[in-house]
Amino acid sequence: MKSSLQSMVSECRDKGISIHQTGFDDFLRDESRFRGHAEGLVRARSERDVVELLVSANRWRVPVTVVSGKTSLTGASVPSTGIVLDVRALDAVDPEDPSEAQPGINLKQYKNLVAGRGLFYPPDPTSEDSCTLGGNVATNASGALSYFYGPTRDYVLGMRLALPTGSVLEVNRDLVISSGGFFRISADLLIPRPQNDILVPVPHPDAPSWRRCKNSAGLFYADPMDLVDLFIGSEGILGVFLRIRTRLIPMRSAYFGLVMYMPDRHFTVKLVQFLEHLRQYFQESNRALEQEIREDLAVLSGDSTIDVDSLRSIVPSCMEWLGHSVASLLSPDRARKLGNYYGAIYLEQEYPSDGDPMEHATRWAVLIDAFNSTRFQGEIVTETALDQGQIRRLRQERQSIPEKLNELIRPGLVKIGMDFAVPLERLEDLLVLYESLPPGKSYSFGHIGNAHLHCNLIPDSLEEMETFREVYRDLSEKVCLMGGSVSGEHGIGKLKREALKMMIGSSAVERIRKIKFTLDPQMILNVGNMISVAEQS
Repeated sequence: MKSSLQSMVSECRDKGISIHQTGFDDFLRDESRFRGHAEGLVRARSERDVVELLVSANRWRVPVTVVSGKTSLTGASVPSTGIVLDVRALDAVDPEDPSEAQPGINLKQYKNLVAGRGLFYPPDPTSEDSCTLGGNVATNASGALSYFYGPTRDYVLGMRLALPTGSVLEVNRDLVISSGGFFRISADLLIPRPQNDILVPVPHPDAPSWRRCKNSAGLFYADPMDLVDLFIGSEGILGVFLRIRTRLIPMRSAYFGLVMYMPDRHFTVKLVQFLEHLRQYFQESNRALEQEIREDLAVLSGDSTIDVDSLRSIVPSCMEWLGHSVASLLSPDRARKLGNYYGAIYLEQEYPSDGDPMEHATRWAVLIDAFNSTRFQGEIVTETALDQGQIRRLRQERQSIPEKLNELIRPGLVKIGMDFAVPLERLEDLLVLYESLPPGKSYSFGHIGNAHLHCNLIPDSLEEMETFREVYRDLSEKVCLMGGSVSGEHGIGKLKREALKMMIGSSAVERIRKIKFTLDPQMILNVGNMISVAEQS
């Protein structure tokens, strides 16, 4: 590749694009501590830089890895060879229309900017202070609020992107819908205009049962399917975002925080299932769930006659889990309290902006008292946060867990992170799996409302690290048998390809390869994400 690289460097220089061949060591790793290799770095200053780089890379068959926030936990933004393309300088937002933004803008900055216009962009991954809008779209990022508001996919209306060949495609929702297992991308949508339309296969997983749970593993699948959804969550293997058109909604209502310290696993699972049934009943108007809600109430409170419609204000916008195992990572007061319980659920409850937070918190208190009155041992103990300062501290404590776990990792080792999601009815089984892991070395937390829980294993030695990798493979298989996903939000990248194949099957992985080959015939873009180099050949 050396002669091809030098030819590309020379060609890019003639185009006014500089390829730095030293001083880019910081781009060779991400938050997973996975380390890669590259021959050069391009810092894109404009959309033209991206397009012209891809044209040259495609001509000389030089791999390109797109990087922005470097917050990946799967090696997705780590190059294995070729050129690193840094798009962080593409961070403009249309001053007349904040829904039009470039991919490099920092997510927190973007959320604050649209909030200044009285609007709300809901996706809130833990890394929002350092990740980018484009990275979020590439991974279909979610976060705590995805329980109520949904993931990034629900807030993308369209995009302009550079295909790996250097062609530019602009597409909005409802413009290109699959038919007969293919997308037909009209030549009129591409710049420069090719002679023929492009036919792109639709992803088709072998085991669609995991569609019943939160999922960010592999390419999105639906039938029929919108072309926009093919690129969201594609981990950069199909194109480079140049501009993203977001869906902004009215500002979030006022809300308070509530921590519920849970006495045991069964009570925890039943409460989560009850709250999810309520959410579907009210938010999705799924009235068929009324009988299940009454059965939940009979188990939790002994009273199935409660008027279900009176519980309309009991629909949290997030439900986060702090397992007993993470107590040592929290503040001393909370650590002491959590140490006496199975775990804790942190939730946020919205209420009308002109309402009284205490009144709405009292409704929760009455319901929890009813639940506690039926228990012979072990009650829910609560902690309420009514002002924004208290809420911020609670949120920060939950969000600090991954960083504190990273501080426990010994030099030369990596943590083994699990990002499993299962159908709601298998939540208890997932908790049981995590309970089977070595105490003092396993830490469970996550998005319990979505039945999506993380567990990190922290090894003390290289031998133990390999043992934990085997544990990860074993648990991945068990989660797949539950109809679950090996990745609820982090994606696959380069580190979890084996788990993806286990989950969706070899033929579905081959389908991903065919889709990539259709849009990237030289197989140059983000090489190694989702599918291995051998599978790309």
